[in-house]
Amino acid sequence: MTVPSVGDVVFLTELDSEPHLLVTAVDEADDEVTGVLLADLATETLQRLEATAGNRQRRRELTTAIRRAEDLMTFRVPVSELRQRDQPATQRSESATGGDK
Repeated sequence: MTVPSVGDVVFLTELDSEPHLLVTAVDEADDEVTGVLLADLATETLQRLEATAGNRQRRRELTTAIRRAEDLMTFRVPVSELRQRDQPATQRSESATGGDK
């Protein structure tokens, strides 16, 4: 898999439910990403993510704000345990909150 970018939404493939993870940081040297589960985000935050569809710069800015939130649990995941969605998370044709949940 190609290393995802900050702001992308990916699936965690090692879990049966394949939860959606918002990538908040990328460590290419270790081939890992850090992210937060979409399920842990407030409805307002999910709506804001949806509003950034098609605008990668705004998505990255929002992701930076999410990353700075102290009350969110983050996960470090090897890229090999991720699957990207069929389309980039910033495209309007699929919801930023997972579209196909």
